[in-house]
Order: sequence, then structure tokens, then C-alpha cells
Amino acid sequence: MKRRLATAFTAIIAVVAGLLLGTAIPANAAGGVYYDPETDQTYLVLEAPPSDPVYSPDSNGWTAGAPTCYWLTNKSQALSYGFTPDKIYVYDAEGPLERWYVVIPCGDGTKYWSNERQCYNRMVDGVWPERPAHFSQDAGYYSCSKDQYGYQGGVGGEVPPQYYWSEAIPPGLRVLPPGVAAQRLIESFALRGIDIGMAPEVNPDWGHRRSYVGIPVWLWVDNPQPLTWGPYSETATLGGQTITATARVSSAVWNMGDGRTLACGAGTAYNEGYGLADSPTCGHRYLLTSENQPGDRFRVSATTYWVIEWESINGASGTVNLSTTSDTVELEVNELQSVNVKTNGG
Repeated sequence: MKRRLATAFTAIIAVVAGLLLGTAIPANAAGGVYYDPETDQTYLVLEAPPSDPVYSPDSNGWTAGAPTCYWLTNKSQALSYGFTPDKIYVYDAEGPLERWYVVIPCGDGTKYWSNERQCYNRMVDGVWPERPAHFSQDAGYYSCSKDQYGYQGGVGGEVPPQYYWSEAIPPGLRVLPPGVAAQRLIESFALRGIDIGMAPEVNPDWGHRRSYVGIPVWLWVDNPQPLTWGPYSETATLGGQTITATARVSSAVWNMGDGRTLACGAGTAYNEGYGLADSPTCGHRYLLTSENQPGDRFRVSATTYWVIEWESINGASGTVNLSTTSDTVELEVNELQSVNVKTNGG
């Protein structure tokens, strides 16, 4: 009895000392001890089974992992692994469901132990299976593996990994699902609006463009570049995912400033040989003058619609749609004036 009390007293002193020194005594330890007569050792008692943090993602979608990670095992296995008493904890030690836990390494950003699943979560490398329809393209495919902390004799590999899809990144992991990594890559694209090509061009004498009611206006993409008209492609590795994304323009929608819009492709550049013909691909005729517009000008702009297709080396793929808008071009539109010319007989 004296030896048992002395051992328990020693364990309590160790707990208090650990708290004072800030050493690795779990925050959810009750501070009580359990004496095991079979091993003649005392162990800390947990108030509740270990759990995982509540999902609270940061801007990356990451949730901090559990500060201390516990493997649920049994006494003989814990001792056979060589865990010392300061790493062994007991819950329900005197109840019908006796549980023994040992503190193990939590992992790093590529794998992290789940106290609830009792395994290391990882994002799966290699080719993924087809994503179930009820998951979005931002979902990740994960494995949950016990590694060396298996239940069957403590031999790693005897308990096969579990695989699962999840919209949320498991706590502790610092990885990005392919869809999220693709979005980050696409956000880095410096796509911009087109340079507007228009006939009539700026008249040097007037300092601006001028046209007339009923006269064809030609529109086209001037000096198309990969960042204004595509295709534009980049490959990058983000959060453990290698992604290739390619941006292409599906259409350009022109706002003519008179309440009308038109959708075109790249259009056809005007030259004098076309005379007063309509553009074969992208043109407009104004029905009213611009005299009631601010500054007596219609303001013309073009919104470019992009389709960006991405693919990960693990086989995941998806599509992102976005748009860019050009600078505004001003156009004065006047009424054609008829001139009566008298003849000698008139």
C-alpha cells in the first residue's frame, strides 16, 4: 500500500511539474492518475475521449489539427511498442470499456492524425477515381491509414487504408484539392480586356471618332494577344497539386452605348477596300445620333468571356468561366445632311 501511494504521489508531482514547465501534458488530462497493479505504474486519466478540432477553415481552407494526437490501443500493445508511462493515458480504466491511449506524432502538412478516425489523413497521390456527382470540383480524395499504429498486433499494413471524398480539408492537412489549386492558379492569370479595333478610326483633325446614322461601324479585336484573346496556358504546383490551366475566349459582347449589344468573335479588321459595306463578322449601324449622350458621345466597350479548362496530374479536371472588360472608346454619331444643288434650269 505504501508503495502504491508513493508511486501515485510521484505521478501527481510529475503532472504538476509538467503544468508549471509547460511540457507536453495534454490540456484535456484530468490531472488524476490511475494505478495499474499489473505494471506497478501510474498513468494520467483523460476526462473524455480525444477528438478532432471543429472545422474552422482559414483563407486556404485549412483547419488546425489537434494539438495532441492519441492512438487508441490496449495496455499490452502500448507497452510492447516501448511507450513510457508519461506517454500513456487511460480513459474508463475501471469501467467496462477500458481504453488506453498513447501520444504519437501528429504528422505534418501532408498527413495528420485524426483522433476520431484513428488514422492519418492524406490527400491521395496518383490518379483519382471518378468524382461522385454529389461532390463539387473543389472536393478532395483522401486516404485514412493507420500506418504503424494498426490494431492487429501493431503491424502496419494489416489494416487497409480507407478512402473517402470530402468537400472540407481534414484538420491538420496543408494541402489543396485540385479545384481549389486550379482556382488559385487561374487567379494569378493577368487576363485583360481586348484592345478595341473600330472603323471609323480617330480623325487627327477632330481628335476623336465620328460616324453617322445608318453608316456601318466595323468592330474587331485589335492586336490579339494570349492574355487578351487566348489561348493562354500555365502549369504550377500549389498545395501539393500540379495543375495545368488553359484559357480561351468563347465570345466578345460589345456594348454599343445606344442600348444595344452584339456578340462576335474576333471580328474583321477594316480597310478602305471595303468602302461602305457592312462588316462580314462584327458590325453595327446606329439609328440615332449621340447628341443626347453625355459629351455627345456613345461609349463603346467590349466584355470578353473566357472558358478556362484545368486538369490535375491525378486526373481531376474542371472548367472555370470568367470575363474581362475593355477600356471604353468614344464615338460621335451625327445625322447625314442632305444638300440641295440648284441646276441651271432649276
